[in-house]
Amino acid sequence: MFRYLRIATLLTILVVVAGNQLLTQSRLSSWKKPLWVTIYPVLAEPGDNIQRYAGNLRPESFKNIGVFVGRQAARYGRQLETPVVFQVARPLTTLPPALPAESSGVKVALWSLKMRWWVWRNGSQKGLAPADIKMFVLYQNSKPEGHLERSVGIQNGSYGVVNAVASRQLAQRNRIIITHELMHILGASDKYDPLTGQPVPPDGLANPSSVPLYPQDRAEIMAGRIAISANRWRRPASLESVVVGARTATEIGWRDTL
Repeated sequence: MFRYLRIATLLTILVVVAGNQLLTQSRLSSWKKPLWVTIYPVLAEPGDNIQRYAGNLRPESFKNIGVFVGRQAARYGRQLETPVVFQVARPLTTLPPALPAESSGVKVALWSLKMRWWVWRNGSQKGLAPADIKMFVLYQNSKPEGHLERSVGIQNGSYGVVNAVASRQLAQRNRIIITHELMHILGASDKYDPLTGQPVPPDGLANPSSVPLYPQDRAEIMAGRIAISANRWRRPASLESVVVGARTATEIGWRDTL
């Protein structure tokens, strides 16, 4: 009897969680109210420079993301006066569970459970307003050839894990990655080849109707790269060189249809 009660309780919890998630996603995609995003700086490596950089972050450090979202929404007829409101938590020293090296269903599901528990344990601080989205930004030193571990944005949970460099010189690039994962949380899909990083036309191009098609002069946010040719790309320097394409705009609720 106890076993059946436990199963019924777990099923009830799952239904409630799923229902709340659907309501949350519906509210976020309506864009009727500003999105409250809490940035949680995570000290991913030891070092005074990383601690100092993370400790000096303020909401103004991410205002360019809100400007970008408002500017791009206007291109699709959505006038959003304050689309995103940022707040910054105190730096965390506890690292989230490492992403699985393989994308097997079991390993991803196990990581998701561990991550939900970690977010519940670490995603709350006194003095912060309730957040629609929690973004855990792992600040670290720069790596050889600029290589960082992959970042993720989880729609079913409304949180993201971003690997970033604790450097003022690379702050603009950090904002691009944060914005990319924010769009994932809002329902957008990747638009690049995962093996080569090459933007996939037409949806991965900022201007898929340009003649000639290459080189492109800007990047689509969910491709994250500027296509120089059909098999070459470069990274945008800042959000000034990035746009939200038509399919992404549809996926996040700015357009009804393509």
